[in-house]
Amino acid sequence: MLNLSIIEQAIKAEMAAQIQSKKWAWIREIKTYGGELDDDLEAVVKMFPAIWITFDGSKSPEKLSYNKTRLPITFVVMVGARSVRNEEAQRHGAGRDIGTYQMLDNVQRLLAENDLSSQGISGLAPLELGRVKTIFNHKVRTQSLSVLAQEFHTSYTVIASDRDRERESEDTPDMHSINLDYYFQPQDDIKDASDLVQLDQH
Repeated sequence: MLNLSIIEQAIKAEMAAQIQSKKWAWIREIKTYGGELDDDLEAVVKMFPAIWITFDGSKSPEKLSYNKTRLPITFVVMVGARSVRNEEAQRHGAGRDIGTYQMLDNVQRLLAENDLSSQGISGLAPLELGRVKTIFNHKVRTQSLSVLAQEFHTSYTVIASDRDRERESEDTPDMHSINLDYYFQPQDDIKDASDLVQLDQH
């Protein structure tokens, strides 16, 4: 069954496949976001151009049946680039350097309306484009930095466990045989014969 971890890793794998196929050879790093932009920026910038994926939250769930709920969720893909030339170059690119605008366009074209079935998962609604935000657009020492964030909306069904069936299974041990007692004289409480019937376990 689907969960947030599986979906996040599938998004990451879908983009990483572009590097392996040499289509996105310009990317140095694709990873799930762990607060890197809140740490030492000078160290992080060395890995630019880079892409991060993170879970952003959910909207109100939709009840489908007694044990099924549709959960609308949002993931964010962030793209980061740098330039030693000027502020415009880190967004538009210059020479052999790619800018965040082109990186964002590549991410949008790859993931929009993508249900990630190519990554072996099923039951995920196709990713839909959401808002684009500017995360960074300033200088760190001699380098101009740009980080843009693209929202992707999707949903999947959460299936609750069948607690009654699980409880019944826990409370009722497996039966392997039945003992039958026979009383020929009604109400004399004297057992006249008995049988042990073995149950088929297949």
